[in-house]
Amino acid sequence: MRMRRYLITMAIRVLCFVLAVVFEGWLRWVFVAGAAVLPYIAVVLANAVGPRWGARISGIDKYEPTHPELSASTPTGEPVLGADPFRR
Repeated sequence: MRMRRYLITMAIRVLCFVLAVVFEGWLRWVFVAGAAVLPYIAVVLANAVGPRWGARISGIDKYEPTHPELSASTPTGEPVLGADPFRR
């Protein structure tokens, strides 16, 4: 899809160059300006894609600890950081 958008925009740019040679006056400068601006527009449109399906984690609920014994609390429910490391 990205490549298709880019190629369509670049085809319009080539058409602007051809029409700039064919026409005279203010219309020629409109086509020249279009040919000058279209590369920027083509790159922006080609890179403006949404996220792919399944490529993004949608929240913390997707996290499953691999080692439940290394959880953030002790078996008594006391936080690990608040526990006395010398008490057994």
